[in-house]
Amino acid sequence: MDMDLLKAITEGREPVALATIIEVKGSSPRHPGTKMLVAKAGTLGTVGGGRGEARALEACRHSLERRGSALLKVEMVGDDITGADMVCGGSNTMLIELVEDRAPYLAALERLSRGERVLLVKRIRAAGAGAEVAVALVDQDGATVCGAPAGMESARALAGGRPWFDEAAGTFYDPVFPEEKLLILGGGHVARALAGMAPALGFTVTVVDDRPEFVRPDRFPEGVRTLQAAFEPAVAEFPFDAATYAVIMTRGHLLDLACVRAVLKRPYRYAGFMGSARKTRLILEQLAKDGCDPARVAALWAPIGLDIDAETPAELAVAILAELVAVRRSAGILADLRRALPGRRV
Repeated sequence: MDMDLLKAITEGREPVALATIIEVKGSSPRHPGTKMLVAKAGTLGTVGGGRGEARALEACRHSLERRGSALLKVEMVGDDITGADMVCGGSNTMLIELVEDRAPYLAALERLSRGERVLLVKRIRAAGAGAEVAVALVDQDGATVCGAPAGMESARALAGGRPWFDEAAGTFYDPVFPEEKLLILGGGHVARALAGMAPALGFTVTVVDDRPEFVRPDRFPEGVRTLQAAFEPAVAEFPFDAATYAVIMTRGHLLDLACVRAVLKRPYRYAGFMGSARKTRLILEQLAKDGCDPARVAALWAPIGLDIDAETPAELAVAILAELVAVRRSAGILADLRRALPGRRV
């Protein structure tokens, strides 16, 4: 769920209608979890545009008028390319939810502000021409914060980070990620390429280097924060949390080692550093000699980036971002890497 949309839900006082795609069969313009918020003052978000969105908008307005929720099925299986029917080739089911109780959403926003993941669990029961929706909130440890206990399937939804609908149980599992921060320590060529691509994947990017010429704002896209500072103090002052990704790629192994030592003292979701196999081994051995927590050392991603034979800065950035997304999604590729590359530290 988009943070702007969540804030819009929690800041208002009047009921709002939230359209959410909960299930897709065949081809559809948008995926499960896509949302549109409708209030008297206007709309926020989109569920795909066109006639499907027009129907969702109409259903949301009807929900506000009659003070109730409903399920809406949108068919897109028309055969006449010159006709008015949608021809995507599939269908989607939307939950049109009248939001009157904002407590689960307020609790979600509070936890997200701390960098924690949360899960909205929506139990849907048909009620006449409409539906009744009971919303529960589950925290990143699997504990129910508000609403009825969510059950074992919550762990699957939290781990995978993907919305899904249990049709038999009438339950929609909707993971919500906090703002994900990417801290890049080092402002060289790969850092520049990485910072240029990462915002498109939803990361808020900060680049740190102790050399002013490497963190000139004109080297990076608008919106990327640059900071000229010594690395260790910068790490100590950065607002690390459970949604922070730290990528270490300074100009030398001693600076890399200092950065890794500093990062290991902070909370994060991902931490890794760039380097050859030999450099990686020497740094990891030194961390063990330093008495660093063995579990945290073993969890470091090093050498950083999926092994796709990347060579150029842009290719290396793609390899690193693919790794970050795999961690974000707890993707199955991580287990595949462990089996295929036993020497790879994942």
